[in-house]
Amino acid sequence: MKKIHDSIRWFRSSIFAEYLPLLLVVVGLIGSFYIIAQLVPDKAENVKEEAQSGDYVPIPSIGISESYAEYTKTFQTYESDFGFSFKYPPHLKVFKFCDSTCWIVLSAKDESESDDNSKIIVSVAENDEQMSAEEWLLGPFSGYSQSKDDYGNYYKTHIDGQEAVYTDGGMWTIVNTPDNKYRLSIADLSPGNAMPLFSEMGIVIESLSFVSSERE
Repeated sequence: MKKIHDSIRWFRSSIFAEYLPLLLVVVGLIGSFYIIAQLVPDKAENVKEEAQSGDYVPIPSIGISESYAEYTKTFQTYESDFGFSFKYPPHLKVFKFCDSTCWIVLSAKDESESDDNSKIIVSVAENDEQMSAEEWLLGPFSGYSQSKDDYGNYYKTHIDGQEAVYTDGGMWTIVNTPDNKYRLSIADLSPGNAMPLFSEMGIVIESLSFVSSERE
């Protein structure tokens, strides 16, 4: 019996010694990823805490890991007749309906189209007033000023080179097309009993790009 125990002890020690460098590397990598994951959100929060409403604050990126990079390969692309496009994850479907304003609606494929489901809505309206995104947000038509307690502060940023504004949490973003002809208002309109589409909203905003004759 003692020989068996000695053999097991020797086997464990030899395996540990052989793979010790590899284990140290793995532990080091895990530690590095953990530190990065902790520092990136903390840094973003610190910037937000110091910023005042109306300051320039970049929208934080949602993807920093290899697994997210793989996930992006499954994204679909929506191309609009209004000269912009964005990506969205495969579990969402997209449909559009128009009258004086066009609404591009993203919702889960396995859900009905009732008002109880989480939705991201991209509304496209003519910018007849020739207002900047910030001017429109602060103006009488957006409803932001009347409901500021609900929306919180707003911040300025750039989306594909365009001036844009977004509210606390990034769940409402406004940006004009490069020719200033159309205004895009992108919002998560999930009802109170539904789960907001946080990551999906981030994917749409981060991938939003414009096609402009000025850039061609």
